[in-house]
Amino acid sequence: MSDVEQKIKELDLKIKEVEGKLEALQVVNEQQLKQNDVPDIVNNILSEKEFALEQEIEKKMNEQQLQLIKWSAGTGISVIVVVISIFRIFFM
Repeated sequence: MSDVEQKIKELDLKIKEVEGKLEALQVVNEQQLKQNDVPDIVNNILSEKEFALEQEIEKKMNEQQLQLIKWSAGTGISVIVVVISIFRIFFM
């Protein structure tokens, strides 16, 4: 019986040691994830998304400006052709 009792005591000591390590790990984990860390992480994610949105906005603006330039050039050419046609009708 003494062997069994000794093994039980050893197992109890090991269980207490493992429980102590578990508690220490939980404390470390809680310290790493403080309440202030969560807003920082959220702010970082939002700032990354805002940067992506800025890039998308710039891309759209460039596309719109290019379309405006094309439209202006096309309209200008059309006006010049109409004016030339009017001059040809009345002066030739």
